[in-house]
Amino acid sequence: MQRDIQLAKATGCDGVVLGALHPDGRVDEARTRQLLEVAHPLSVTFHRAFDLTPDPLEALQVLIRLGLDRVLTSGQATTALEGLGCITKLVQAARGRISIMPGGGVEQGLEAILQGSGAKEVHLSARKRLPGSGRSVLEGHFGPHSVADRERIAQIKAALARL
Repeated sequence: MQRDIQLAKATGCDGVVLGALHPDGRVDEARTRQLLEVAHPLSVTFHRAFDLTPDPLEALQVLIRLGLDRVLTSGQATTALEGLGCITKLVQAARGRISIMPGGGVEQGLEAILQGSGAKEVHLSARKRLPGSGRSVLEGHFGPHSVADRERIAQIKAALARL
């Protein structure tokens, strides 16, 4: 993970996403601190490993104390809409000290998630399927795959601007 972070810095990335847990699901504070030191001054997000923590409010306090910029979470549910109650509690507990970024099926309930939770940013893929050539990857051609959908992203941004 340290090498990946160093590569991200060397290639001009704005931030990195990481997540280190102990086997019992608690945030590995020592390892996360080490990774933060390597990442400085990049923006750092703790990824959805957060959703495996046994006590999300305790984990949030650890991440605030460490100085991470944001937490990507589905509120410990399959989708962010299903985890809206947890996400709302996290946003309230964070009190602006760290950003709570809902992710996981966000497009299906974007407005409800943002309005209900008070979150200021979300994570979503906004992808569309593209047809492929039907030839194999080994032959140098890809089958069906997905890419970010610029039109969908523009629609989402416009909807967010109206909130």
